[in-house]
Amino acid sequence: MVSWSRSAMQSSAWGRTHPNTRLMAGAALITLVGLFGLTPKSVFGIELVWPFAALWGAAGWASVGLSIRPMLLLCVYGLFQDMSFVSPFGSFMLVNLVTYGAASLVSETLDVETDPVKAVLVAAFAMGVGFTLMWVMAGARIDYVASLLLAYIVTLILFVPVAPLFRLGGRPGDRGFRR
Repeated sequence: MVSWSRSAMQSSAWGRTHPNTRLMAGAALITLVGLFGLTPKSVFGIELVWPFAALWGAAGWASVGLSIRPMLLLCVYGLFQDMSFVSPFGSFMLVNLVTYGAASLVSETLDVETDPVKAVLVAAFAMGVGFTLMWVMAGARIDYVASLLLAYIVTLILFVPVAPLFRLGGRPGDRGFRR
């Protein structure tokens, strides 16, 4: 079993990739999932639940701490989400940034770089904060709970296999990491 430690990460091809390239790869995945999310998604008449991929970036990129580049990308994604969901201007930007902030705060406290279980638990907590904020902004209506809970579960389950793609490696100020 491959260790998730920093030394193991740096020995892999992905670990030697520059953080800017990692950020762009994660952004490309979010964009791809988001664009596919704009198409009708049903199988045999059953509507499929689509993940909120921007929260993948918010939870994954936060492990390096607060950095301006991921926050700017999350703001852009938030504006696109506002347009596609016809929601008030800035609401998804707020959800993305609060999720990023919550994940960053908990990541600063826990050592998520060396423990994949902690990293997934931090992501689950941060995404839970984001989905709770979505529910509160939707008027805390009880009829939204089931759909948001299902979207939370799908988003979290699909985050687990792609989580390494959102690991930027290092911390702002470390050698090789430029804001």
